[in-house]
Amino acid sequence: MSMFADIDKLRAEKAAKKLAAKGGPPPKPKDRDPKVWGYGRISVVKVPKGMGEEQKKHLRIESIETQKTAMKDYAKYQQLPGDVTFFIDAAVSGKIPWEERPAGSQMFKHLKPGDHVVIAKLDRAFRRLSDCVTILDRFEKMSIKVHIVNLMGGAIDLGSPMGKFMIHILAAFAELERAFISERTKDGMAHRKKNNFQYAHHAGYGFKWTGKKVHVEGQWRRMKERDDEERNVMRSIVQWRMQDSPLTWPEIAEHLGKLGIICKEGRPWSETRVRRAALAELRLQLSEGRGGR
Repeated sequence: MSMFADIDKLRAEKAAKKLAAKGGPPPKPKDRDPKVWGYGRISVVKVPKGMGEEQKKHLRIESIETQKTAMKDYAKYQQLPGDVTFFIDAAVSGKIPWEERPAGSQMFKHLKPGDHVVIAKLDRAFRRLSDCVTILDRFEKMSIKVHIVNLMGGAIDLGSPMGKFMIHILAAFAELERAFISERTKDGMAHRKKNNFQYAHHAGYGFKWTGKKVHVEGQWRRMKERDDEERNVMRSIVQWRMQDSPLTWPEIAEHLGKLGIICKEGRPWSETRVRRAALAELRLQLSEGRGGR
């Protein structure tokens, strides 16, 4: 045992001599100065029908630049240290937690104690109160200062009860607003479905939207109507599937292709569409009281 101890001692002395010859251990890196990080997000914006890709791109760029300008001006007004480094999430839903978004997750990797995080609006970062509470608690422990531009009140003091209360209230209002928007959207969708108004691009198997809009409830709308041509295809699919020597779903799709029959969207019938069309036809037959046909 003593022999092994002597070998270990010699190895340690040799390693120490090599380290001393190189000038000793490298100095520990100093903590960097606080930085300013700007975070923005643009949602999937509904654009007018017929708008080209270049116009859509211009709208996205305009929204990004608007947020960047607001954050730059704010940082300058508040005399925050250094330049603002931006992280922008484009076409990302606010439902996704902040640190799980592509740009948001990258920004979180760079954060150090003492940094400043600037947000154009509260709802750009948070849409749920639970997310807000979790992230702000993390920022407080890291001594990171949070700035919200449209409040124009400087950094929110996360260490004070009033600061926490204020931002929790704001986050709660943002979540409530989102819930109201979702509720109104669902109510509007239910109303359009009930009255056969156009509510989606696809009217459903066996139906189509009228070519011309009709004036209903003070607005011009497309209405749902039967698509007899597609219904004939759907009936044929069910018959081929239920005959004595039934065709498989891929065989039915292939057979439709050979007959030159395409979907109303102008695409060939796929196996998935064939399955859905068959199920829709059976449901329609039951609802129309023709289950035996």
